[in-house]
Amino acid sequence: MRASFQKDLISQDNYLLKGDTAHHLINVVRVELNEEILLLNGKGLKIKTQVSSLSKRELILTRIHEEQVTTSLKLDLAIGIPKKEALELSLKQAVELGFRRIYLVRSEYSQNKIPESERLESLLISALEQSNAAYLPELIPATWEMIPASEYSEILMMDSQNKTQDVKSNKVLTAKLLIVGPEGGYSPDESQFLHQLAGIRIINLPTPILRTPTAVATGAGILLGSLLD
Repeated sequence: MRASFQKDLISQDNYLLKGDTAHHLINVVRVELNEEILLLNGKGLKIKTQVSSLSKRELILTRIHEEQVTTSLKLDLAIGIPKKEALELSLKQAVELGFRRIYLVRSEYSQNKIPESERLESLLISALEQSNAAYLPELIPATWEMIPASEYSEILMMDSQNKTQDVKSNKVLTAKLLIVGPEGGYSPDESQFLHQLAGIRIINLPTPILRTPTAVATGAGILLGSLLD
């Protein structure tokens, strides 16, 4: 369904959209009268609406149904900053996969420059709208040492440089962390530090080296799959 992110969205009967949002929906998307639009606030509130009035500069939406989405899934991502294209695709996938926090890690072999925060927020919002996701992840600049590892019952580390050191997966719906290294790999010191974290699962898949977005999707699949019966 066509969706629109509204940061300050609240429950009410009608919504008047003006400005850039209205311009995009009217002139770019070309919505029509009676078309349904999903409003999202990135904090779980989803309101299904219908276009009830339409002009050149504004539109009125009427509420049809609303839902406050709750989730017990607590997946976080720590990613060594890759090149711009790979980072942007990884962030989009993280939204679709339901990650709640994304740590952007500056490491010894990672890219040092993080794109502007406005650009990254725009990417996350676009992915939220395209996937109709209920929650917008929080972006947190960090180092490996700054990540609160003790908060996680399970940490999955994608590591093509070392042998798999797997432990039994925890199916309890507690906080889990996925670690994906930078394109240049982990430094020896970083590898040693991360391998000593409590609850770490080190995964080296029998595949060619995975691009960062592929590693994010694959690691998320492993964590989500571990929750299935």
